[in-house]
Amino acid sequence: MKKFAFWAMMTLSVVSLTSCDKDDDHVRVSADLQAAFDSRYPNASRVDWERNGGFYEAEFVGNGYENKAWFTPDGAWVMTEYDIPFNQLPQAVLDAFAASAYATWRVDDVDMIEKSGMEMIYVIEVESGEREYELCYLEDGTLLRENTEWGDHLPVAPGQTADVKALVMEKYPQAVILDIEEDRRGIEVEIRDGGRQKEVLYQKDASGVLTWVYTMYEVSRYEMNNLPAGVQQALTDLSTSGMRVDDVDYFETADGNYYRIEVDKWGADKYIYVGENGETVQVNL
Repeated sequence: MKKFAFWAMMTLSVVSLTSCDKDDDHVRVSADLQAAFDSRYPNASRVDWERNGGFYEAEFVGNGYENKAWFTPDGAWVMTEYDIPFNQLPQAVLDAFAASAYATWRVDDVDMIEKSGMEMIYVIEVESGEREYELCYLEDGTLLRENTEWGDHLPVAPGQTADVKALVMEKYPQAVILDIEEDRRGIEVEIRDGGRQKEVLYQKDASGVLTWVYTMYEVSRYEMNNLPAGVQQALTDLSTSGMRVDDVDYFETADGNYYRIEVDKWGADKYIYVGENGETVQVNL
């Protein structure tokens, strides 16, 4: 947890580091942008502005903790990431975490992410030995993401957010959009559709046009017996070889659909990709 005292001691070392995603460190902002920030966070202290891609990012201290807020150049707020104590998580999130496989892992950091037009997200970073995971929950305890690799949580510009929503609703007209986030792969959208939680990935080309890459969802334990015979055989072969199957995910793509089988091999997560016909597409062991 990044309390203010710790943040203050680390200021000099942080100043010396420059992220490759940031254009300028410690920049001056317009009076309108500063006014928009002051209106939203009147009690903020130690405010430090940086240019981060197409946004202005304000690092500031509020309630004794370090936070980050993103604004567009014209002063429109898009996202804030708050550092919070573990015990301030919603009870549903605490209960979901306590019932998870990570309940005994060490909690390294906890954040609350507020986005314009999206539901609140709670992020718990945990570690056990050399293994680290980032768990993202909705306020009702729903697990949105379970990442082994992650970077900064980056917002999507308001105009592009509208474009993404339109594309999702065109493909999944009954879906409920839970979250939209940009990462190194593209723009990731979490939705609820047909009783399932799905991850939809879009990528931008050089001109900013969005293209659908895949839609992925987890296969439940109750559905395992209904998988194609070739996929079931692949699961049987893995089990008899001594590997433990953790999860099976289904991917829909423009080039064909496939299953990703996650196995635990010597304490590390590995993947085997199997087509709907049972043919192994790729092995990453």
